[in-house]
Amino acid sequence: MAAVAAPEMEDLRAPQMMCFQCEQTNAGKGCTTTGVCKKSPQTSGLQDLTILHALRLCQLAHVEGGAEAAVRDLVLEPLFATLTNVNFDDARFEQYLKDLAAHIAQLEARLKAGGQAVPAAPKALPAKLPETKQELLAAAEPAGLLARSAEVANEDLFGVIEMCAYGLKGTCAYFYHAEHLLAGDAAYSESERTEVYKEIFRLGNYLAEVNSTTAKENALGVALGECLAVGALNLKVMKMLDSAHTTLLGTPTPVEVTQEQPESPAILVSGHDLAVLHRLLPQAEKQKVNVYTHGEMLPAHSYPKLRKFENLKGHFGTHWGNQQKEFRHFPGVILMTSNCMMPPVGKYRDRIWTCGPVGFDKIPQVEDDFSALIQQALEFKDSVPVPRSGVIPHRKLQVGFGHAAVLGVADKVVEAIQSGALKHVFVIGGCDGTENSRSYFTDLAADTPQDSIILTLGCGKFRLNGHDHGTLAGLPRLLDVGQCNDAYGAVVIATKLAEALKCTVHDLPLHFAVSWFEQKAVAVLLTLLHLNLKNIRLGPALPGFITPNVLKVLNEKFGLKPARLHEEDVDLAEMLKGE
Repeated sequence: MAAVAAPEMEDLRAPQMMCFQCEQTNAGKGCTTTGVCKKSPQTSGLQDLTILHALRLCQLAHVEGGAEAAVRDLVLEPLFATLTNVNFDDARFEQYLKDLAAHIAQLEARLKAGGQAVPAAPKALPAKLPETKQELLAAAEPAGLLARSAEVANEDLFGVIEMCAYGLKGTCAYFYHAEHLLAGDAAYSESERTEVYKEIFRLGNYLAEVNSTTAKENALGVALGECLAVGALNLKVMKMLDSAHTTLLGTPTPVEVTQEQPESPAILVSGHDLAVLHRLLPQAEKQKVNVYTHGEMLPAHSYPKLRKFENLKGHFGTHWGNQQKEFRHFPGVILMTSNCMMPPVGKYRDRIWTCGPVGFDKIPQVEDDFSALIQQALEFKDSVPVPRSGVIPHRKLQVGFGHAAVLGVADKVVEAIQSGALKHVFVIGGCDGTENSRSYFTDLAADTPQDSIILTLGCGKFRLNGHDHGTLAGLPRLLDVGQCNDAYGAVVIATKLAEALKCTVHDLPLHFAVSWFEQKAVAVLLTLLHLNLKNIRLGPALPGFITPNVLKVLNEKFGLKPARLHEEDVDLAEMLKGE
């Protein structure tokens, strides 16, 4: 009998990986085999190709001068999905690529039919989208960082171009949240929405062009200018997201949130998407299922139209980086609504769900109808392991000090500043991570003088809350402004205080220590730089895409400097001197 040939295995060799978009990147330089986030080289390659297709779609929409809703959605969600710890599902990226390629072809045909010139595509963009995964991975190689950086042939310029791209991705993530709140014209007008999309398309066009042409004169200056343009756009988007949140959910008010042992049946909601929580709560309430928040969903409790649901019980756990330890102790099912998702482990893998741009291989996806997830919560009878300590932390966390709440007592704050009782305002927060070096922010907050207040936001708050910082002027010294996008609220507070004191924001005793992790934080940083805010400490490590030469420029222009790990007292002394 003739030998039977072994079945051919599909060759899924990945393109050469290089990713340095987040703070945890390997050795501060880049992940080249597997991401520290556990992103595979295959997923990384598909993400690179997705980003390039999204930029091409922006380029064509910019030339055409507008775009229908389908094109708008196809820019926001795929770019959001490429953020750190959002989507690890190759099949989703393959579908994004098919959808993007189809709309690219439509726009190119429409431009030609209208007699308009079709701009040159980025060099790395395949003329036709490959049909098999093997061919997609081969096509992803030229779209990766290594190939594109070699094309630019200037590490300073390439790093700034990538900073612009990462900031744009973060801004698109915030705008995705704003758009999916469906708050209507009461939140922001159609003209405001159109202006944002036009600027997204313009910036995408710039990034597509720098990926398709050689460097022009003053390319570094132009790239830095476009980074600041991203910061300006992100400020506008954060304002719109703030308006959409308050229009749909009410104005946040201070409240104490209980952290204790959850009661089944229960659902734990993690991520950032308050719109998802707003849709889930009434469905879960009908079935008498309790809902708890995790991570950056903590500020949800400050919104009146979420807090009114009696089944919104409390908060469980801390920041996203502890989820693999914390989720296994939760007696119910888990819903991930946005970043940051870590690869689920066996203790809870069979009871975690994703929605929106979030994805993981073989993890079920849910959108508006949560009945299947709720049913699993009702049927969940398994015992869960207790933490090694034997107890679930029982404490109360104060949230809800958004700009409306703080400005409601602005007269007291102004009086405290004028009397000398309040001498400094610190903004300490942002994205948290897993490194021990992030204790810098805990220690810095603990060392701040008693004649100061601290505004915190983002999941960086978990480095600070739970500590007693005392009170000043009738307010807690530690004020939780909200989620990372509520950096806008901190800006509003500073602006209104400056107006009341008849000075500029730059005259205020305002100090920033920004904890960054992923691309939303890049967008927020660029917003702060756009506002010309000086002497920001950034940490715990500087981005791999900021070269020493670029850091020198940013330091000279804005006073941006790296956080001094284990020497927060030195940083604090300089801050108190206005340095």
